[in-house]
Amino acid sequence: MAKISNNFDILRLILAILVFFAHWNILTSQDISNPLFNLSGYAVHMFFIVSGFLIFWSFDADQNKKHFYIKRFFRIFPLYAFLIILQTLFFIGFSDGSTFEVIKYFIANIFFLNFLAPSVGSTLSSLEVNAINGSLWTLKNEVVFYLIVPLLFMFYKKWGGYILLILYSLSVVYMFAVDYLGIEKLLVQFPAQVRLFMVGILLYILFDKFNKNNIYLLAIVSLILLIVLKDNTYFNYILYPFCIGFMMIFLVYFVKNIKVNFDFSYSFYILHFPVIQLALYFEINPTNPIISFVVLFAVILVLSYFSEKYIEKRFIKIGREIVKKDRSE
Repeated sequence: MAKISNNFDILRLILAILVFFAHWNILTSQDISNPLFNLSGYAVHMFFIVSGFLIFWSFDADQNKKHFYIKRFFRIFPLYAFLIILQTLFFIGFSDGSTFEVIKYFIANIFFLNFLAPSVGSTLSSLEVNAINGSLWTLKNEVVFYLIVPLLFMFYKKWGGYILLILYSLSVVYMFAVDYLGIEKLLVQFPAQVRLFMVGILLYILFDKFNKNNIYLLAIVSLILLIVLKDNTYFNYILYPFCIGFMMIFLVYFVKNIKVNFDFSYSFYILHFPVIQLALYFEINPTNPIISFVVLFAVILVLSYFSEKYIEKRFIKIGREIVKKDRSE
């Protein structure tokens, strides 16, 4: 039933745009209090849940591990590597750091270890955030999840959904432990995201249980809880992922289908941060907030469109052709 028409493409684009709203607000020091400019956390968390749903679905459809990893590699890595190369070239040309620091930046980032080298030297230290691309931290979480999906699928087939609930619970325990120890940075590292991915997988597995009546009720209750308990730690660690997940199912399957012929949400997501940072670094960001927002959004939108057309689609096609050839042999 999950194969019926859905709004995943448009939802992912909207989530990427919401992240842009928040990052533009922070990076350009606008300090706009409007909720629309402060929803990046919810957007990223829903991204993870969407990934759990779609990637588990993808592996369920073709349980050949080799094919799965080939398709994931060509979906994610080519554009990512291209962007890391461009960012490295920027530091080669404009950084005050040493050659070693530039090399460290490239090696750390090409292997998704962005936290080891978010920038080079003091190149961007005058900006609000000293990182060329603060959005990339989510990708290492995605990559780790991709790597373990076949294992999760095997666990699920052997022990059922209980194993997923156990992994969810362990992720929640991790959150409380890290919070208790006061190590805030670890709250965004992979074990914390496990509970979000698990919700996505559970929603895929239980999808046939949902109907118009119960999902409407779950979505309304979830929205109320998200508003009323948004500052409650116990809620945020334990029940929050399910609330975000129910909202996702509602938006994707139970509202009017919006058909789009493009999917450049990935390009938009990983390109928007460096575009804003470079505009600020070279002092070409318009001083008028409205003009700044419109111009940067338009530039990123155009770059994302061409990125998807000439990089993403071409490498996705290569990945599919490799899989197709392997199947025929």
